[in-house]
Amino acid sequence: MDICFLLLVSFLSVFHFSSADQPLEEAIIVPRNVELLGGWSLANPEREDVQEAAKEAVEAFNLKSKAKKYFKLINVTSASTQVTNKINYKIEATIGKTKCRKSEDTVIEACGMAKKQLACKFEVALDPVTDDHEVHKMVCRRSA
Repeated sequence: MDICFLLLVSFLSVFHFSSADQPLEEAIIVPRNVELLGGWSLANPEREDVQEAAKEAVEAFNLKSKAKKYFKLINVTSASTQVTNKINYKIEATIGKTKCRKSEDTVIEACGMAKKQLACKFEVALDPVTDDHEVHKMVCRRSA
């Protein structure tokens, strides 16, 4: 009986090794910087869409502000975007007070600048279907 068992075990091990799968080749995993879908990514502050969103935010700021004079965009210092069903922008910008009064009907771009400047953080959403900007958040403080 011991011999039969020993022969059976030997036969099974030979059968197992002969029918085993061939070794698999290992794939080398290389890390890549891929943007997360729906995540925030840095944007060039000079990009046309970022500048347009910033101008829309300053326009909304002028409508909400109790200041007697208009403010206009001086520069965008940083920006990030997020693509969902809308294009969301987080923008840090510097805006400056102009010499033009809100009571006057003027083109803000032609207004001279006063000394007061504000550092602002805006959150703006662009609906690409309607091409409408909506300002969700604006926080401004005096520049140092």
